[in-house]
Amino acid sequence: GFIGAIAVSVLTSVSLLKCMIFYVALLVFSGCLTINEIKRRFPLEIWMIVLGALTLARALETSGVAELIATNIESVLYGQSAYFTLIVIFVLTLVITELVTNSAAAALIFPIAYNIALGLGVNPLPFVMAVAFAASGSFISPFGYQTNVMVYNAGNYNLKDVVKFGLPVSIAYSLVVLLLIPIVFPF
Repeated sequence: GFIGAIAVSVLTSVSLLKCMIFYVALLVFSGCLTINEIKRRFPLEIWMIVLGALTLARALETSGVAELIATNIESVLYGQSAYFTLIVIFVLTLVITELVTNSAAAALIFPIAYNIALGLGVNPLPFVMAVAFAASGSFISPFGYQTNVMVYNAGNYNLKDVVKFGLPVSIAYSLVVLLLIPIVFPF
């Protein structure tokens, strides 16, 4: 059935999403799958966190708050070296990705980092990579990345456990990234 749904979406104009919804409905009506099993296996907490973070990022962007933050960051970093600015952008993205999802953190900080790099007159690629690596470096909070939430819930961990083991990993990760970005992606 799964292969058939994919084949129908490839060979016809019906979208893959519609084919999969039809396939799940067929499984439910045939008794192969129950509604309770779908509820049990569907990661509702993860979807809520991701949707909430992306909604927050979009709201900050459309309301002008992201632009206001960018202007303030640019004014604080005015006249600083490119490497210092890169470190600030990395740390800022890392902090934000611990509070919201990695996608939302990258969406918030990317335009700021790109504009700052252009304002400094340097190659924006190191700043883009700093945002990408920092947004993917959520080790301290269980809420910054979907798999963190899954492990946090399944293992019945508490926040203290995550911080205790995530902080050293985050520090090591940050040091390696901040040392290698300027070497691999020069300004």
